[in-house]
Amino acid sequence: MFKNILIAYDGSEHSKAAARIAGDIALHQEEGARLWVATVMDPIPREFGEPYFSQTIETRTIAGQKLIEEAVALIPGRVQIQRELLFGTPAESILRAAETRECDLIVMGTHGISPLEGALVGSQVQKVINHAHCPVLVVR
Repeated sequence: MFKNILIAYDGSEHSKAAARIAGDIALHQEEGARLWVATVMDPIPREFGEPYFSQTIETRTIAGQKLIEEAVALIPGRVQIQRELLFGTPAESILRAAETRECDLIVMGTHGISPLEGALVGSQVQKVINHAHCPVLVVR
């Protein structure tokens, strides 16, 4: 039924539960499913200037990659996983990635708290639900 599943992951307890559930769903698809693990980091304002702009990109990229690997560790090893590190506002970035990757399910936590400002919060989840082209499974 589902071939491309996107999990929006920010490290919160809700997103950890969502990652486990998304992995389970992907594992139990008849033909197998590809799971896109996406983490969204805040965009970096150009006003930072150098060298702060480059340093901030590097810091957020490292933090985002760590979150992605944390999510991957929660998913069964037999699931085909793709990693997506996105910069932008959470809802818009998730919606764009889901559409670009032709996802047929988005899985995300009800609320999120990220160590950085790119946290998924209730209003971001609501935006995804309202504008997604595919079903959205929200996990508590």
